[in-house]
Amino acid sequence: MSTLFEAIGAGDEDAVVRALRGGADPEADDDGETALYLAAVADEPGIVRLLLAAGADPGRASGPDGGDLPLCGAACGGHAGTVRALLAAGAHPDQQEEFGFTALAWAVRLGHAETVRALLEHGADPDRPGPAGDRKS
Repeated sequence: MSTLFEAIGAGDEDAVVRALRGGADPEADDDGETALYLAAVADEPGIVRLLLAAGADPGRASGPDGGDLPLCGAACGGHAGTVRALLAAGAHPDQQEEFGFTALAWAVRLGHAETVRALLEHGADPDRPGPAGDRKS
């Protein structure tokens, strides 16, 4: 793998380590998408942990407009292990994306019970209004 993003896309933890040791920036982005966001959405908890250990910010937004969060991306996919890794590294459970969605709002709307439990265990506010002011429960 010649780049960090190729290694993440292939799910190759060894190649991610080589890229990071070779000087790849754990905060790297490709057309606005951060390495951490890509790993979170791809449900690569091992790679997420590697990037976090190398200094990636768990709360840094991604995407062309900077409105996508790694925690929300993982929650959308129901990737509870990845959600737990991000929360353990300091991701704020109630941080909002561009249009007011939180990871809990995504997990509830998409029916990802284990992800909901992980978020609640880490202090997500179940009474926080959703993006349209609606309640999750």
